[in-house]
Amino acid sequence: MPQHESLVALLRERAAAHGDRPAVGFSTDPADPAAYEETTYGELDETARRTAALLQRAGVAEGDRVLLLHPPGLGFPRGFTGCLYAGVIAVPAPMPDGYRRQRDRLAGIARDARVSAVLTDSATAGAVTDWARECGLADLPVLTVDGGSPPPAGEWREPRIGARTVAFLQYTSGSTSDPKGVVVDHGNVLANAEAFCGTVDVRQETRWGGWLPMYHDFGLIGLLITPLTLGSTIVLMSPATFLKRPHLWLRLMDAYDLQVSPAPNFAYDLCTQRITDAQLAGLDLSRWTHAMNGSEPVRARTLTAFAERFAAAGLGAGAPTPGYGMAEATLCVSGSRSHLPPVITDVDAEALARDEFRPVGPDAAADTVRSLVSSGRLCPGVEVLAVDPDDGRVLPEGTIGELWVRGPSVARGYWENAEQTALAFGAVAADGSGGWLRTGDRGLLADGELYVTGRIKELLILNGRNLYPHDLEAAVRATHPALERTATAVFTVPSAEDQLTVVQEARPAQLGTTTPEELVARITRELGGGFGVAVPSVVLVRPGDVQRTTSGKIQRGLTRELLLDGELRVLHQRVSPALERARAARAGAGEAR
Repeated sequence: MPQHESLVALLRERAAAHGDRPAVGFSTDPADPAAYEETTYGELDETARRTAALLQRAGVAEGDRVLLLHPPGLGFPRGFTGCLYAGVIAVPAPMPDGYRRQRDRLAGIARDARVSAVLTDSATAGAVTDWARECGLADLPVLTVDGGSPPPAGEWREPRIGARTVAFLQYTSGSTSDPKGVVVDHGNVLANAEAFCGTVDVRQETRWGGWLPMYHDFGLIGLLITPLTLGSTIVLMSPATFLKRPHLWLRLMDAYDLQVSPAPNFAYDLCTQRITDAQLAGLDLSRWTHAMNGSEPVRARTLTAFAERFAAAGLGAGAPTPGYGMAEATLCVSGSRSHLPPVITDVDAEALARDEFRPVGPDAAADTVRSLVSSGRLCPGVEVLAVDPDDGRVLPEGTIGELWVRGPSVARGYWENAEQTALAFGAVAADGSGGWLRTGDRGLLADGELYVTGRIKELLILNGRNLYPHDLEAAVRATHPALERTATAVFTVPSAEDQLTVVQEARPAQLGTTTPEELVARITRELGGGFGVAVPSVVLVRPGDVQRTTSGKIQRGLTRELLLDGELRVLHQRVSPALERARAARAGAGEAR
C-alpha cells in the first residue's frame, strides 16, 4: 500500500487511477440481483466533494464535528467521505430508534462531541429532525447527502489535511451519561489499515462484504475503510436483514463473489443454529476465505460448529479467522491468516482459574478442560505486553495479565476527557517503557499467539478463583436447547454481598415439559458441578432484556443496574435475601430522590 498523508489523498488517487472500478455496493435482498446499487471510486470521489461543499456552504468549519445518522445503504459511505474531504470530524452513530435509552445516549454523544450539524439521508431526515427537537437540539442543522440540489463538486475547497488531522470520533459502548469518543486521526487509520492487510493476507483484488453497522469500529474500519484503502470492492447489506434472515449473509457471499466478511462471534452461532438445509442448498461458500471473528470473546465451539455445518457448501476449514481489536487501537491488534485452521488450545480449567496457562493433552477429562482460541499473531508494528495491572510489572510469556498495546495505530485518546485518557493511554510499565494503551482485557502471549481470556472489570473472583463470565454464560445456555439462541448475563452484585447472579432470557412456550422452576434448578446444578460455584440468584426474563452493545457484546453492568432498578421483565426468579435487600434499598433511595 503506497504511503499517503491522509485518507483523502489516498481516495483521490484511487479515483484517478481506476475511477470506473466499483467501490461500494448495497443489496437490500441478496437473493434478488435487481435489489442492488453501487457507486464507483470516481462517483464516490465526486459525491464526497459535493458533500464537503455542502458542509462548507452550511458554515461547518474544519475541525467541527458532524453527526452521521444514516440508515443502511450508500448514504453513510458518501457522508463519511464527505466529512473527510471537508476536514471536519465525523461522528458515526446509530439512527434514533423507538427506545428511550438509545435516543438519550445518542443525544449524549451529540452534546459530548458538540456537533455542528447532522448528515443523513432524505428518507430519514424527518425522523432525525424530530429526534433533535425532542432532545433539545432543535437548532442543529440536518443536512442530507442525497436531497435537493447539492453544490457542484467544483465548489469544494480542499482543506489542509495531514496524518495528525483528526478523521473521526469512535464512540464506545457506554452509559448515556458518560459517552467516550475515541479520537482517531488519519495517520492512525492508515497505519491500522496497512497492519490489517499485512496480517490477514488480502490484496486489491480481494472482495469484501457483510452486514456490520458502519457506526461500529469493526464495520467502519474492518468493512469500509480498509478495503477502500486497498482499492477493493465492498458489498454491504442491512444488519436487520441478517438478524431476521441469517442465510442471506451467506447468499451475499456467494452471489457477489466475496472473500472477506467480518462479524462478532454471536453471528456465527446464529447461522449454525438457524440456517436450514433448504436455505443452504445450492450455496457455494468455497470462495469465502476470511470469515473474520472478533469484537467479542471468540469461542472454540462456535468456530468448530460453523466450519462443520457449512463444509458441505464448500467452506474451507481455514476460513474461520479469529482476531482481536478495539476502538482505542483504531481496530486491529492481532489476526489470523486464512487457509489455516484456527489455533485452539485446551488448558487446565483449575489452573486457568489461578491465572495459569497450562495446556493439557487429548486424554484430559472434558470437565477439567477449557478451550482457548488464539486471536492470531500481532499485526505488523504492534507491540503487546501482559502486565500485572496492579503494579505494571511485565509478566513472562505464557502468564495471564492485562494486555497493554503500543503502536502507530493506537488512537490519540478520548475526546475532551483528560481524566479517562490519562487512565487508558500513555501507561508506563515497571521496566520504564512508556506509551502503552491499557486495554482492560486479560490475556497472554504464547508461542507467538495472542490469547484473550476476558475483561478485567468483568472477571469474577469467587472463593479465591478467577472465573470468566462468558464461560459461565455458555454453560447456562447449554442447559436447555431453547436457550441456545438467547442471551445470558452472569455477574456479581456488590450490594448483595458479591453474590453470583444469572439473568437468562427465555420463552416459556419453548421450554416444552421443563418448568421455569426446573430450568432454574438445572442452571444451579450446572454451574455448581461444572465450576464449583454457588448460584444464589437466577432470574428468567423476556427476550431482549439482557442488554447488548451494538456489536452484540453482553452489557453485564447495565443489565445488573436494570435488575436492581426493577426494570427487567421478569418471567420467573429465585433470588437470595441479600439481593432482595439490595433491590429494596435501591427502590427506597429512588423514592427519597
